[in-house]
Amino acid sequence: MIKARGFGADARLKNGVDYRRVFEEGRKTVGRSLILWHRVEPSEPGPRLGLSVSSKVGGAVRRARLKRLLRESFRLRRSELPKGLEMIVYPRPGVSWKGRAQAERDIFEILTRAGVMKT
Repeated sequence: MIKARGFGADARLKNGVDYRRVFEEGRKTVGRSLILWHRVEPSEPGPRLGLSVSSKVGGAVRRARLKRLLRESFRLRRSELPKGLEMIVYPRPGVSWKGRAQAERDIFEILTRAGVMKT
């Protein structure tokens, strides 16, 4: 397994091709505060995260805060995710997280619902 480390280039979906592949080939799961698109390609390197945060969730400060919470939750628990997982997380308007623990709970709840993680 991969140890928790920074959110470097190997942990991100970086370009439109990566995002398009997940949107087209992946599965969509809708939760109360997040929408998740994911695909698992075992030949790919460790898990990677992409974020899509709409202006519907708030202004620039609010969007940046949500992205920071999501990235940090992913970074800290990355070693628990399956190898080859590529996911795009979209916070829904009205998301009401007060801290990282709530963001982390919602991410892993939706990953479990999607069948990516086992409880």
